[in-house]
Amino acid sequence: MPRPSAAETGPVILTTHDLPPYGSVQADGSFDGIAVRVVSCALHAIDRAFEIHVLPWKRAQLEVQNGYADGFFAASQNVRRDAYATASAIIARQTWTWYLLKDQILSPKDPANRLSMLTSSFLGANMQTWLRRNGYRTTDFPPRDTNALLEMLLAGRVDAVLANNLVMESIFDTRGVLSEIRSEVQQDKPLSVYFSNDFLQLNPGFLAEFDAAVPDCRDAEAASGAINS
Repeated sequence: MPRPSAAETGPVILTTHDLPPYGSVQADGSFDGIAVRVVSCALHAIDRAFEIHVLPWKRAQLEVQNGYADGFFAASQNVRRDAYATASAIIARQTWTWYLLKDQILSPKDPANRLSMLTSSFLGANMQTWLRRNGYRTTDFPPRDTNALLEMLLAGRVDAVLANNLVMESIFDTRGVLSEIRSEVQQDKPLSVYFSNDFLQLNPGFLAEFDAAVPDCRDAEAASGAINS
């Protein structure tokens, strides 16, 4: 049986996934990142206890959709999520960006190439849904995360991949493959917490309080030099 959404005084159960720099497992075993800090800051500001569960991204969303958790982050808007949850104020920025091998002369932004280029994002990503809805030819088996997405590109198994700019740049920093890649900006898609509509119905006023706390928390994170406001 699904758990009931948290009562007004109970802990808020949030799901997320390992996605540096928004949230990732640290050397000491803790889970931290720019989105984690903003969300934690806002919940502390409104005096709400919370738990963060780290799961594969598709499952993180299903936990909320099926009533086992109260919200998931960090997520961009889409109509499927809007059907069962409500997006909070923006907790972090992202830019959807195309990544291609340097010798790839075609552009996935050209509508004429949508069927000739094989594209992908990762499993459960809003970007993967967007690719399919906009007529792109996509791989039948999208990878589990952005690391695996980059591996597919480097191996020549896809022609172009769509990814979060900060996440991919974080991977480039550790992999040292930037010289092999070129990029094209697709669009800005800011990130929020999606709170279950059932949870919000049981917690009237919660979202307004949370949203009011977010800007100061984002400003504090921006002042730390980790993100842009």
